[in-house]
Amino acid sequence: MQPVALKTSSALFGQTMMSHPASHSGLALPVESITVPAPKTRFVAFLTAIGAILLIGSEIWLAAIATIWAVHGFFDMATVGDLVITAVVAPIALWATWMTAKLAISAEMSPENAD
Repeated sequence: MQPVALKTSSALFGQTMMSHPASHSGLALPVESITVPAPKTRFVAFLTAIGAILLIGSEIWLAAIATIWAVHGFFDMATVGDLVITAVVAPIALWATWMTAKLAISAEMSPENAD
C-alpha cells in the first residue's frame, strides 16, 4: 500500500501536503509488551512534597522580606518600626508556610494522587 499525502491546513500557509502518513499501523505493539509504570513510592512522594514546600516557602518568605523592606522605605521607619512590621508580617508568612507544607504533604501522600 502506498503512503498517501495528507492535506492539512494552516492559518498562515494555507493547504500543505504531508510527505508521509501520520501513523504507521504496522508498528503497533502487542498488548503484552506494554508496561505499566510502577506507582510512586511514599519516599518519592515525600521528596516531591519537600521540593514544593521549599519552592513555595522561599517565595512566601521573599515576599515577606520585600514587604518589610518596602514598608520601611515608604514610611522611613527606625529599628522599632521594623520590629513592629516584622511582628505583623512574620506570623502571616509562618502560617502560610505551615499551610503550604501541610497541604503539599497531604496531597502527595493521598492514594488518589498516586501515579
